[in-house]
Amino acid sequence: MNSINEASVNDGRAIPLLEDEIDIKNILYSLNRNRRLIAKFIFSGLFISGLIIFSTKRVWEGEFQIVLENNEVNRPSLLKESGLSNVLNISGGNDSLITEVGILKSPLVLMNIFEFVKKEKEFKNNQIRNLNFKKWKESYLKIDLEKNSTILNITYKDNDKDLVIPVLNKISTTYQDYSGRKRLRGLELGSNFYEEQIGIFKSRSIDSLRKSQKFANDQDLSVLPNDFKSIESASELITSSSIDLEIPNAINIEAIRVAAANKIRFIDQQLEQINKLNDQSSEQIMYIASTIPALQELSAKLKLFESDLARLRLIYKESDKNIKNLVEQRNFSIELLKRQVKGFLIAQKADAQARLKSAERPAGTLIEYKMLLSNAFKDKATLDNLENEYRKLLLEKARSTDPWELITTPTLSPNPIAPKKIKILALGLIAGIFTGSVAALISDKRKDIIFSLVEIESYGFGPVLTELSFVQKQSWTESIDLVISGPLSEIKGSIAFLAVGEIDEEELMHLSKLLRKFTNSPEIIITKDLREAVQCPNLIVITALGITRNQELIEARQKLLLQRTSILGLIALT
Repeated sequence: MNSINEASVNDGRAIPLLEDEIDIKNILYSLNRNRRLIAKFIFSGLFISGLIIFSTKRVWEGEFQIVLENNEVNRPSLLKESGLSNVLNISGGNDSLITEVGILKSPLVLMNIFEFVKKEKEFKNNQIRNLNFKKWKESYLKIDLEKNSTILNITYKDNDKDLVIPVLNKISTTYQDYSGRKRLRGLELGSNFYEEQIGIFKSRSIDSLRKSQKFANDQDLSVLPNDFKSIESASELITSSSIDLEIPNAINIEAIRVAAANKIRFIDQQLEQINKLNDQSSEQIMYIASTIPALQELSAKLKLFESDLARLRLIYKESDKNIKNLVEQRNFSIELLKRQVKGFLIAQKADAQARLKSAERPAGTLIEYKMLLSNAFKDKATLDNLENEYRKLLLEKARSTDPWELITTPTLSPNPIAPKKIKILALGLIAGIFTGSVAALISDKRKDIIFSLVEIESYGFGPVLTELSFVQKQSWTESIDLVISGPLSEIKGSIAFLAVGEIDEEELMHLSKLLRKFTNSPEIIITKDLREAVQCPNLIVITALGITRNQELIEARQKLLLQRTSILGLIALT
């Protein structure tokens, strides 16, 4: 501690020691001493807060809640089962709900409300003319979607109490009107879309069907009778992705060609088998003949010959006349049947070849016809889908719907939300305490007066021997007696009491009398002259709290250090 004191003295700076540390006790002492000053600042802070409260216009707030329709839940089943909701831009996702709220905050919906407020306020405040929509919405209106719900909270605040409820009523009416207007607008756009597209595809369907029929007539192509039924149910055909499989079957000429070619191949196979048969192969020729209605009688007669021959062979020998006659008849019948079967098959082959020849068309003709017929099917299917969706749209347009539901009516708060009196007064109180405390600390700093024993002890004048109160002088006698009989009882030689600061002479005279009364020292000196005090071997410093300055203690300490005088301690007048 002494080294710090010496460093401060050597620097010659008139500041307290330990200046980089905050002495909490000194601060509290300073605040307590200047409590009247702080009280003035507190009163000023409260007074200014009161002026702010009474000069600030009161702000009133009202609110209501409305449920935004969840389109996914309330959408009719016919819309869910069709693509109509996509045309009307109806969706029930969270992104759509956020977009909906954004639209409800936009000038598109709220501009008429803003114009109403502006018109009402212009009668009372001309400054409102400078207010724009964005600033008005940010300052007066709050629109938020309640978390995890479709409930919209609308809050409006204004310093005109009579304007809050009318504005909220207009907002609720505007929102409900917007909900119906938006739906009707979507239906109107959808209706226009379908009417336009139906007209386009009706003409296209007729044109594509006319082209396919003309091409069929020009190329001698025909369509099976059930093809027109297929066109009527083209929507099912196109959605089943089977149109490319159905069209070939719908072309009769293609069926004729394929059937004739297959029949020719089959007849060739049968003729080849017949040519390979020997005279004894009656079973195979009979089987082939049985498939031909005109030869079934001859085939049955041959079976009878075979049966009789088998019966006679059980009775007679092979050389028997009856058996030989029957074998000749059988062989003749086999040969006759073989010739007739071959002749019939050759005739059928010629017929099939003629039909195949008549069904032949130039390369690409059938492919082109398939494409024309496919386009006709697709155009008819598209037209049917458009007409079905248009009917559903008309049903939806005829359906009556309720506007968005208000779950709370516009309500005005019973008390104004601003100015917040308690908050403003609290801020005024805090500001008063803070500024008063700062002013008190600055005041003490400027005065440079010692107010605490902690500060005095920091200068290194030794221990505080006693504290003598200016208010209770009757206690001085006891305190001086205790000091003389205690710490100073063994002191030899004269004692100098050095008074530092502007201490009153009467106080020093009273102290001198008490010291002389109780001390055995041959000489006691109470002086303000440092040169006189250092003449004595023993020295005690006298200071007065609230009177002695820091600079005075620093100078005294510096001079005493130069004299190397022994300091017994100090007496503090408080």
